[in-house]
Amino acid sequence: MSDQTSPTLSVLGRLVDGVRESTRATTVFGAPVSYGGTTVVPVARVGFISAVGGGVSRAAMLGGDGAGGVGLTRARPSGFIVLDGEGAAFRPIRQPASKLALPLAAITAVAVTRIVTVSVREARRRKKLEARRLEEDAED
Repeated sequence: MSDQTSPTLSVLGRLVDGVRESTRATTVFGAPVSYGGTTVVPVARVGFISAVGGGVSRAAMLGGDGAGGVGLTRARPSGFIVLDGEGAAFRPIRQPASKLALPLAAITAVAVTRIVTVSVREARRRKKLEARRLEEDAED
């Protein structure tokens, strides 16, 4: 078995490394900004996931190689660091929408349950009324 890396796999490896290097807070949200004696440095949560696969044919007649892959990069603001004469302080950026997702889902579930319960009860009530009317019509 050969220790030599396939050219295709080598290119994919460099591609993944390049994407990883380019997904920094400065790339996504900009460079630090200075004004007066204060500097503001953006901070981001950056995630990178990739799946890469490839292979080389061992058969001398086939003599080919191939590879493929997929990647996902996600960057979200986390906050910023303020550097001034008094020191450094991290200021988080709050994202209230993400904190509302669970309570809103619970409220929606309760509302949907209530609507379905009332609808089923009303359908049963109408069915009973219709049955009574049919019985009364049959008696007359």
